[in-house]
Amino acid sequence: MIRHALLSAAFLALVPLTLRAQRATDTTQRAAHVYPALGIHVGTPQKASAALGVVLGQDWQKDGRDYARNVALFVEPGFGAGRASLAYVDHGYGTFGSGLGLAASAMRTWKDPWTVRPNVTYVGGELILWPIVFVGPRIGLFRAVSSNVSDKWFVAIDFGLGY
Repeated sequence: MIRHALLSAAFLALVPLTLRAQRATDTTQRAAHVYPALGIHVGTPQKASAALGVVLGQDWQKDGRDYARNVALFVEPGFGAGRASLAYVDHGYGTFGSGLGLAASAMRTWKDPWTVRPNVTYVGGELILWPIVFVGPRIGLFRAVSSNVSDKWFVAIDFGLGY
């Protein structure tokens, strides 16, 4: 019995020396990816809209954290307007869906948009923020390229899920 106790004690003393905890390995090699860009938004001037497009990018790990840089191209038809955007998206996957994006967008209003006139074309830039799980605000500054508009500038604000 004492022999079994001594063998057990020796085993328990030596096992921790041979076991290693799992460690995240840094991958300096970047992996390319292509994902669908999907989203729904509510705000000005589109009222409600759905985005559909593609995300191209790279991801890698450094210091145990996930990193990703992406370019997204998407179209977004809505009830009061439609837009097409090209966006640079930083992160967005490794920290529970948080990240940000900068987009160049073209927008055309129709029917009865919120806060602006219908049948006007705008171009501008947008900041997309996702504090958590790809949910957050999008704020843009647009300028009318149509000549029949008295207020050339407007700020678009919406809240959405996804791109």
